[in-house]
Amino acid sequence: MRNILQLLDRALFGAIALLLIVMVVDVSWQVFARYILGDPPAWTEEVARYIFTWQIFLGAALAFGRGSHIVVDALMAMLSPKASRVVAALSYLASMALMIPLVKFGFAMAELTSNTWAAASGVNIGAVYAALPVGAAIGLFYLVLNLVHVVRGGNPVRAEASTMVD
Repeated sequence: MRNILQLLDRALFGAIALLLIVMVVDVSWQVFARYILGDPPAWTEEVARYIFTWQIFLGAALAFGRGSHIVVDALMAMLSPKASRVVAALSYLASMALMIPLVKFGFAMAELTSNTWAAASGVNIGAVYAALPVGAAIGLFYLVLNLVHVVRGGNPVRAEASTMVD
């Protein structure tokens, strides 16, 4: 199972990095076209925004897996290991309760907008909206795995500075 998680982590990290490269090329082209050619293409701003949307939701999912979302852990530091696991399990359950509707209604919204196209770029808006349920589903997967880990007696997943980039 650990190998599957490492593979998923690396795939997400790679996808986010690839999207970043595409976005940098897109925005660089827009700047070049605006200031050098004097005629910026209208589609570049839209494409950059849509790429950034996918980066956000994939990055949020990856943060669930690595335990690197912002947390206030003053309470957790004062608790015993067992109580810390209980609080972490409750936190995972609360996060899962929020993720499930995001997946459900996100797919509905993506389907609803799948016949709409962006004016300047021609990108399918349903593909853009699909970032929400895809990111939420991956985050939900990580939350379930983290919950199982804690219920089996493991420590809550927390990011360490050395584990941010594998």
